[in-house]
Amino acid sequence: MHFDKANLAAFARGCDVLGAGGGGPARQTLPTALHAVAEHGPVRVVRLSELPADELVMPCALLGAPDVFVERIGTGRESVAIRQQVEAHFRRPVAALMCTEVGGSNGPMSVTFAAHAGLPLLDADGMGRAFPGVEQVAMQVAGITASPSVLADEHDRVVLVRAESGEWLERLARNVATAFGNRAVSSEYVMTVDQADGAVVDGSITRALRIGTVLEEADGASTRDAVGLLAGEFGGARLGECRVTGVHPIKNRASATLATNTRRTILLEGVNRDDGRWLRLEAGHEYHAVLEDGELLAATPDVITLFDVHTGEPVPVPELRYGLRIVVLALPSPPLWRRPEGLRLVGPRAFGLALDYSPVVADHV
Repeated sequence: MHFDKANLAAFARGCDVLGAGGGGPARQTLPTALHAVAEHGPVRVVRLSELPADELVMPCALLGAPDVFVERIGTGRESVAIRQQVEAHFRRPVAALMCTEVGGSNGPMSVTFAAHAGLPLLDADGMGRAFPGVEQVAMQVAGITASPSVLADEHDRVVLVRAESGEWLERLARNVATAFGNRAVSSEYVMTVDQADGAVVDGSITRALRIGTVLEEADGASTRDAVGLLAGEFGGARLGECRVTGVHPIKNRASATLATNTRRTILLEGVNRDDGRWLRLEAGHEYHAVLEDGELLAATPDVITLFDVHTGEPVPVPELRYGLRIVVLALPSPPLWRRPEGLRLVGPRAFGLALDYSPVVADHV
């Protein structure tokens, strides 16, 4: 499979669904990806089994403030400088670039990075969705060393950061990104192809493309029906059609960490076939939990996505507002996140919620 102008829009749409309300809108980085493949040719998507076991997989992602990315789009060539530094440090070649976070803007951006670096894109990522923390990746669960982190900006300034843990890497790398003007490209958890086997979310790139393709094929159908098609194909649940009646910011003592430094509760009133129902949605950088009458319907790490009824597009957390009509979808997370060590990193309690994870039940409504 290759990425080119024929399928990148569908891929970006799927990335927005897997963003779970976070990760920055993929539509903002889609033009950069389209330009990169037009300039350098299609990007080949490969599986781990196609790569030499002793060569490197180089995760790559934007790091910084998503709002800054709108004004400073970068060049996409940052991955060239990062690849040079990674190969010099590890003294072995990079076999493939990997998307660190398929959810949101980093999905299409990984195609951009791969095109400029002259690398294939691995059909895998570190999250299977979007999470806010550098350490909230499958590689951390698998025990892959996070350090060093290599960061670059669009002026070919490169910084290599060493740290003893993912948490410390988060602190130091974000300070470097701040020095770059709140926009950087980073690579951490660099590993061999052999180490990556079982340490990444396999198949996430083709999954995002399939999600976007399903939505494209459903064009003309109602948003409720399109969401129902996604739920049916991917074992998820369409939780309801609602109107936003309140968005309430929350301050709590856990606000010092990136995972919990923004919290809000959203009240959703059921409409049409869901008239009479009331849902409570907990959100941070992403959507974290949906409850009804005290019953947990879905929670992180499962993917919770809200779709605008009128446009059919996923709604990012910052765009929620009073009166918005939405359809709520929940999709199951990759299995590794449902293990105890995965839930410690990305379960509800990791985001300041006093809730225990319960897997989404398919076909709830």
